[in-house]
Amino acid sequence: MPYDSAQLNALLQRIKRGDAAALDEIFALMGKRMVALARGIVGTQADAEDVVSESFLKLARHASSYREGNAYGFLMRIVRNTALDYLRRNRRTATEDIDAIFSLADERYSPERREDALFLEKAIRSLPPLEKKMIYYRYYLDYTVREIAREENISKSAAERAISRAEEMLKKSLQAGQTEGE
Repeated sequence: MPYDSAQLNALLQRIKRGDAAALDEIFALMGKRMVALARGIVGTQADAEDVVSESFLKLARHASSYREGNAYGFLMRIVRNTALDYLRRNRRTATEDIDAIFSLADERYSPERREDALFLEKAIRSLPPLEKKMIYYRYYLDYTVREIAREENISKSAAERAISRAEEMLKKSLQAGQTEGE
């Protein structure tokens, strides 16, 4: 089931008001994506599950800092930061296997939607590493251009160009794949 940003926002608002049941609903809605992101950073399924559990604790404790808006970005940043904290505590370095993070297909999707998600996953995986990272930051973590520039230690204009180049490459890859499939 794809997430609905209004639904996710409403769930975060419920958590802010102390409704712990909303945590279960967020897990049902976003758990697989959260685990995929954590696994891409920490490397193993078991560690990723630990990170997601810890992320939910942080979410419950710090829900009051959520300001209505980008619920998905807020949630994924908690997971990413928790995964990086986990690695620091265990004196390990991040691998950020972006291919593992782009797990877009969900068995609950209709066959058509699942096929589209797998097609998109394949197109993203075919991108060069830098362009893949730009798509990851911009569309998966929902970073702003400024945040991407800071993360990559480049200028804002360089980040804009890299994102634009990544989007163009992805668009061409998707168009080429559609032509092949027809």
